[in-house]
Amino acid sequence: MADLMLPTPMRIKAHGSDTIRDVTTVRDASEILIDWPQAKRGPFYQAAREQVEAAMEDKASAAQAQEAFAALCSHAGVIVR
Repeated sequence: MADLMLPTPMRIKAHGSDTIRDVTTVRDASEILIDWPQAKRGPFYQAAREQVEAAMEDKASAAQAQEAFAALCSHAGVIVR
């Protein structure tokens, strides 16, 4: 499967890190979700994970995955503007 591009690239600063990551594909978002701190996984995380996984299985669009992932990142305060 080819990587699904997100409609709008995002930049985030992962928890406890000074590293800024560019998120341009659904696969990038999936990798970040895998590394998401266990203690910070709640309803926003679950929604993002479900949409990202669905997009990877062609059951949701990249835009739907990004919407849920962006909501998680906004809630967590990790988006770099």
